[in-house]
Amino acid sequence: MKRVIFDLKTNDGTVTYPDDINLFGATDIETEPGKIIADYHGKLALTPYHPPGSQRPHLVMTGVDSNKTELTRINGALTEATCPLGTTLTFTAKLIGPDGKTLDITDTFRLPIRQSGGRGGMLLADMKGGIVTVSAPFTVAGDDGTWQVDEATINAALPPTLQMVFAGFTVHVFRAAA
Repeated sequence: MKRVIFDLKTNDGTVTYPDDINLFGATDIETEPGKIIADYHGKLALTPYHPPGSQRPHLVMTGVDSNKTELTRINGALTEATCPLGTTLTFTAKLIGPDGKTLDITDTFRLPIRQSGGRGGMLLADMKGGIVTVSAPFTVAGDDGTWQVDEATINAALPPTLQMVFAGFTVHVFRAAA
């Protein structure tokens, strides 16, 4: 479930909103006039809500490496890769605080990923001194397709105080000719 914000809509004086929405109290509606802030667990791509003035750190991609470099393509913005089934990608990123400096945090955490069609997976992220390393093996039959990690997915299980800004990353895994 994630906290989202969307426009308050009325239809003949009746408020309408997407299915699977749990509204907070009236104070949340007053926080952003003309908007509704709510917990959401559906499939619509609603805008995540972050309180005004919140200073969330940014998780910024710094590199992507592949064990199959000759068949892997990584875009210059480090937001997308295309690789053959059987590839292991290694991602690196920095967690940058509001002051622009890398945060000195060391931790290990689970990183959920989603395949188009709804299949989910879990990767292990290792953070040392604010530098995150994730190894993603796309080596099992059925791993071909499109996989995504986005800001909402990363923050889904985190309390608001630990959430971060993330541009997201998409991996397209294809079946290579034998």
